[in-house]
Amino acid sequence: MDNIKLEKALQHAGINSAEYLGEGAWHYAWKVSRAGIDLVLRIPKASAYGKQVPFDEETLKADYGGTELYYRTVNKAVAGAAPSFFQYHVSPELTYTLESFGGEKIDLHKLTDGEAYRIGREIGYIHRKTEEIPHGLEGFGYLKWSQTQGLQGSLSGSAEAFLIEESEEHLADYQALSAVLPEFEDKTLGEAIRMSVELRKQTFTKTLLVNQDVSPENILMNDNRVVVIDPFPSVYYPRGMAGNFMNLYETFFVALADTDRYKQHDFSAVAHILRMIGNGFLEGYSEGDAHIANQVRGEQLLQLLETANIHHQLLSEDMTEGIRIRYGTKQQIENRLMLLSKELKRLGASEAGNLAKSVQSAYRE
Repeated sequence: MDNIKLEKALQHAGINSAEYLGEGAWHYAWKVSRAGIDLVLRIPKASAYGKQVPFDEETLKADYGGTELYYRTVNKAVAGAAPSFFQYHVSPELTYTLESFGGEKIDLHKLTDGEAYRIGREIGYIHRKTEEIPHGLEGFGYLKWSQTQGLQGSLSGSAEAFLIEESEEHLADYQALSAVLPEFEDKTLGEAIRMSVELRKQTFTKTLLVNQDVSPENILMNDNRVVVIDPFPSVYYPRGMAGNFMNLYETFFVALADTDRYKQHDFSAVAHILRMIGNGFLEGYSEGDAHIANQVRGEQLLQLLETANIHHQLLSEDMTEGIRIRYGTKQQIENRLMLLSKELKRLGASEAGNLAKSVQSAYRE
């Protein structure tokens, strides 16, 4: 922690004192007050995941500009569901962000099943309603920023063609995994993956503003209401990010609970609570529409497949400090692959029939 940078940020923002809150992967955070309003001050770390983080104006402004856009869009969709105030300063000498203090972080180890389900349902509702607000950005994919064009999607061209190409890669990844690891070969799973790919091709209409990172540390409670913070927004197929949420809460966080990145949360001890949040999310997001729920489950299956494929690729790469922090040792990665194969087969068997029904329904429409 750089106290000199903290003092410069406080002076620049017109703030007298700060109460240290903690740190995430990329930032330190303090609770501060200005004009009687509670705020959170964040200063980026000099290093993250074992590597120095050089100053990059375009990357920082894409990150913070995307956060500002996402907060504004969320609050248009569901008032109070994101910080109402956000500003940032970016320069080689001083970079920081200020945002409204959103509330207290949820404690997974103290939640009841009912509370977890309600939180998940509210997050799902926030996601779905946020997707309905026009974002006004050119392009799609992860966000980038330039002096001439400002904030925009990093990809141009046909989003539908991109999604088809991505889908073909999913199919190829499964075939490659099955060829080298017999544990992944399963007829029902293969059919479920094929149905998931077909369903996204049939139902995709346009890319929307979505959030890839709603981990438990980014969920706050304020007067019994959910507030989402620190998003990783992009312009993408919305069901894909809903499926990402389900993969995180039903499989990913628990599977990687033994890594340095996640071990502080003790996710293994709250696997049931995480699953209840996922169940609530699916209900809140789909609003009782079984066809939408099936689309999300199909995307969850593809996200889980991608998780397994990344693990397999890491076995043939050099072990960097960043990889070790995120994924553990190569032995942990290899062991986790077997768990992921079981989870893929379980999810494939559970959802194959529903996916087939939705594919047939989409054909009739």
